[in-house]
Amino acid sequence: MQSYNSELKEDRFNFTSNLTINISPKTKIDFGLNGYLKNYNEPALGKNIIFQLASQASPHVIPVQYSNGLWPMVKGTTENPYKAMTQTGTNNTYNNVLRSNLRLTQDLGLITEGLKLSGLFAFDATIYSGLYRVRTLPSYFAEGRDAQGELIMTNTQTGSPDLDFALSRGTSRRLYSEASLNYNRAFGLHDVGGLILFNQSDYSDANTNVDSYKKAIPFRQRNVVGRATYAYDRKYLFETNFSYSGSDNFTPDNRYGLFSSVGLGWVVSNEKFFEPVKDVMNHFKLRYSYGSSGNASVLDGNKRFMYLTQFASGGGSYSFGLPGSQRTYTGYLESLMRGNVTWETSYRHNVGIEMNFFNNELQFIAELFSENREGILLQGLDIPYVSGFNSSNVPFKNMGATKNKGMDLTLEYNKNMENGFFMARGTMNYNSNKIVADNLPPWAYEYRNYEGQRISQRMGYIATGLFKTDDEIANAATQVGDVRVGDIRYKDLNGDGVINSNDQTAIGYGATPLITYGLTLGGGYKGFDLSLFFQGAGLVDLNYQSGFAVTPFSQGATYGNMYTNVLDRWDPENPDKETLYPRLSTNETVTTNYYTSSWWVKRSDYIRLKQAELGYNFTDKPWLDRVGMSKLRLYVNGTNLFTVSKWDFWDPEIGDGRGIVYPNLRVYNVGLRLNFK
Repeated sequence: MQSYNSELKEDRFNFTSNLTINISPKTKIDFGLNGYLKNYNEPALGKNIIFQLASQASPHVIPVQYSNGLWPMVKGTTENPYKAMTQTGTNNTYNNVLRSNLRLTQDLGLITEGLKLSGLFAFDATIYSGLYRVRTLPSYFAEGRDAQGELIMTNTQTGSPDLDFALSRGTSRRLYSEASLNYNRAFGLHDVGGLILFNQSDYSDANTNVDSYKKAIPFRQRNVVGRATYAYDRKYLFETNFSYSGSDNFTPDNRYGLFSSVGLGWVVSNEKFFEPVKDVMNHFKLRYSYGSSGNASVLDGNKRFMYLTQFASGGGSYSFGLPGSQRTYTGYLESLMRGNVTWETSYRHNVGIEMNFFNNELQFIAELFSENREGILLQGLDIPYVSGFNSSNVPFKNMGATKNKGMDLTLEYNKNMENGFFMARGTMNYNSNKIVADNLPPWAYEYRNYEGQRISQRMGYIATGLFKTDDEIANAATQVGDVRVGDIRYKDLNGDGVINSNDQTAIGYGATPLITYGLTLGGGYKGFDLSLFFQGAGLVDLNYQSGFAVTPFSQGATYGNMYTNVLDRWDPENPDKETLYPRLSTNETVTTNYYTSSWWVKRSDYIRLKQAELGYNFTDKPWLDRVGMSKLRLYVNGTNLFTVSKWDFWDPEIGDGRGIVYPNLRVYNVGLRLNFK
């Protein structure tokens, strides 16, 4: 029998094989095969759940385990996190993945030079098997001790030492086929290229998340793609593309969409008038492109085939009329009304500039982009409820629209020296988006609209500080609950004297950074080499609010853990001190202190040393020849080595929430690499 083991571990074996067969000088076959075998083991409740339980357990109320061996738990609360990690069972998952591709390439030079025909077939398969052994052990709470000093135990959770058993299996497979005709040829100063390509894919999912026939139906797409390129004298560049794409998510009339693009380039440095400065600026290129692309993907498998009216099992009810005078009727429940949906389309402009300096040692690339996305699939929430529709079954429409603009910058320097080298590469991306149309009914106040805001914009209250006196509370807008000195004061945006949802507006930048950047530094000298990679994000904030470990005493004084920064709280002895927390209270008094507001939104910009490696290469050593080696390398590297950020509550890469997920790991490796002759 398999032994009980709740250790968190993963064993993974990867394999890759590539084979090229030259059948003739004009015919070639490429065969690729890769995949992995993975065995994953974890506690039955899952690693992230254990982190959540740790935020809910009160270590000052219950120990890890009682001295008599019984497991502690306060009645009506959740599992002891240590018990959940070590005693509630195991999940063991086997995941085997195979990817294969077979390509035949035929040179058609007998017809015309530069013409090639290619065909590809690919097959991917995943086989999944999960073995679950779960149990709930009895739990107790110690009420005190008897005259003999023994613990007086009260049973707070019934259970059994027996392990329940469950097994889940699933597979997924993808079939992909492609045929293309490619042409590339030079005629003196003219370079001409062309491509026509057909492909189609068929993806079938039969994993445990497939819980309906609708989800089990294969996803199918088919495309015809074309490209034509022309260049004159390596100075003037032209390219145009088209895609005629079809998806099974739409009706036959709307199934296919035509998308196209055009690009222009000018290599200014190849012009004669540029020669006087070419010793300093070796390369200068300008480029522009404009094109459209389509999107038909639907993340929710239950939302496929939106052009069909869909019925739920069993009956249902519909309410018609205005509130207060509604009439309800029963009938077949339509889980989704059909909509005349089609492709979502994106229109994108790109302007780029490329410059190389000092014998191409210094390279600079700048790209500006602007994108308008139209016809985004959204449910028609503008349909009034008097019609009998509700938010769950209103039809989808191509109603949403967004705008996106930004820039990508790259600056790179490479220098080769007699006994070594040095390189530095920096990248920066700025991306700003906003909602143009969200298909929502008009809000009562303009500042509550999402249109015009960022896609991930956070809405909440504006905090103006803490109440300092009872008179200030009496003269302020009314807030819900037992408001006292030391509580957060909110801005009354509509001036009606009451703080409610009508006073919420856009706050902060959002959890999606507007700026991301990276910096790579590398160098080598006489066999030694060092590389450093930094990554970072800017103009981003996180919401430190809501839930256990963040909201003190949210379920009473004896339930819930807290982070130590709760000590940075409002103090009546020093009321003017700036603190993280306002006045603390339990759930016995209703408070508005933990509403989503600007008080809890904190900047989370960061820079992190993501990877670093130091190595030494043994080459051209006589003893290497004697053992049949051409090269020997020793190295040490690390990942997630340190982070600089004002956000110090949890890893800023984790994002909003409470930081109660399995964290990013700091990893160190020592390696040896051998090259044999």
